[in-house]
Amino acid sequence: MEGWVVLSNFLIALYLVLKVIIGKIEYYPVFVFFLLLFVSIIVLYFVIDNKLVKSLLMGLFIVILWWNYVYGNRLFILFLPFGLYNIAYIILKKPLSGVIFVLFSFLFLDKVLLPEYFLISFLLYVVYQLSFVISVEIERLKEESASLRKKVYLLSAERLKNSRYEEQLKYFTKLEERNEISQKIHDQIGHTISGSLMQLEAVKILILNNEREKAEEFIQRTIKVLREGHEEIRTVLKEIKPEMEKIGINKIKLLIEEFERKSGIEVNFKWEGEIKRVSYLYWNILYENARESLTNVLKHSKGTKVEVYIGVYNKFVKLEVKDNGIGGKLIRKGLGLIGIEERAAGVGGKVILDGFNGFSVITLLPLEGEGNGD
Repeated sequence: MEGWVVLSNFLIALYLVLKVIIGKIEYYPVFVFFLLLFVSIIVLYFVIDNKLVKSLLMGLFIVILWWNYVYGNRLFILFLPFGLYNIAYIILKKPLSGVIFVLFSFLFLDKVLLPEYFLISFLLYVVYQLSFVISVEIERLKEESASLRKKVYLLSAERLKNSRYEEQLKYFTKLEERNEISQKIHDQIGHTISGSLMQLEAVKILILNNEREKAEEFIQRTIKVLREGHEEIRTVLKEIKPEMEKIGINKIKLLIEEFERKSGIEVNFKWEGEIKRVSYLYWNILYENARESLTNVLKHSKGTKVEVYIGVYNKFVKLEVKDNGIGGKLIRKGLGLIGIEERAAGVGGKVILDGFNGFSVITLLPLEGEGNGD
């Protein structure tokens, strides 16, 4: 705002100088003195930050202008709108009062100066009004920016807090699971082994005492207890161990969630078929190929959406990672794509690459001879 106002006053001063020279008005040192005085007051006004000093300077400026109008060179009254608009816009912060001040000053001016005075008043009003509107908008944007920065900071702090909470919750859940496993081992497996050891010790004593019948009876009883204990161990391990398909699907889900969080790219994940037929080895291949495909999307595709699909059919399992990016007719295989093909080929599978309408990486793995991962 200040730059435009200073420029406007400089143009007024230049206009006065040209008017004195071209109009052949008598040139005398007083004109130069007051012109320099006004310029000095204007410069001081914009250099000083103190509001009270600004008000005093502007008051002095208007008094000198009016004194010049009455007793000296009337041309300097053309600076008066500057003083009146400054008081209204900058000191009082009431733009409408500037218009009132200028209109009121018309009552006391010589009719000869009114056209010039009106033109300068109008032009300065446009400059001040535009500058005022722009400065108000800038202040509003600054406040919004500060508010947004504060919100971003609070969201970041909340996210960090939630992240730490999630880490603590995961750690606590792991501790609970470990405690549950150890308790089951102690209650079921531990008691079985302890009882069996005691019976074997008794068998040892019976054999030393040549009591073979009782020893055989204790041995049969111990075999029964151990067999029951073995079944209990299998039951406990089956309860603890999650199904392979759940581990595989959830591992890929975590991979996708992490990819979405880091890249901002939307991923739609679907799966169908008998997922339990996919073995542990195959899940590792599917995971690594999905990860490499998503990395390629981030590096090369320039897409905004990705489709990840896993389908289990009669003879094969299919993984497809397809984006809506730029694609490409000519596909250059880097280390990533070569690695995808090698992993699939290692189990007799194949990879299909398609650069039409986005980019698609399809992994096909044969299910013949594959178990369910038990």
